[in-house]
Amino acid sequence: MAEVYPSDNELLNNVSDDETGVEYITTGKAPYYLEFRKLLYRLLLAAKRANDLRVFDEGGLDIGVKSGKFWLGTSLINYAGSNGSTLADNKSNIYIYLNSSVNLVVNEYTAFPNMATNPHLRLAIAATSNGDITSITDVRCNFYVPPTGA
Repeated sequence: MAEVYPSDNELLNNVSDDETGVEYITTGKAPYYLEFRKLLYRLLLAAKRANDLRVFDEGGLDIGVKSGKFWLGTSLINYAGSNGSTLADNKSNIYIYLNSSVNLVVNEYTAFPNMATNPHLRLAIAATSNGDITSITDVRCNFYVPPTGA
């Protein structure tokens, strides 16, 4: 089912989005290209945290993980990101996560570990077939990893 847009009149009269602060371009405002760049700048600022620790397809069977921040117990961790992690071929569920030592783990055999006994940060579940990644399901829902022994 497609998402319904507001009416044309409502869209043309919007000044800014209350939640993000992104401003709409006023009809007829010039130079338009500068106003568009301002809009794009605001959108990028609003979306920046959503890109933290996002798993992405690098082509073939390779994935990368965007850099980002998350809490490990009471410590704010800055993960530098990674690239060139090759996934196994012809797997329906490959579990991708950061362990409590902040190492990227690609588990193609079972599932995510038990959070109570093996604290980790879940990132994605990928599927592969015929030498390519067929899907990456984002499972980043909680940027808190309990400290080991908690």
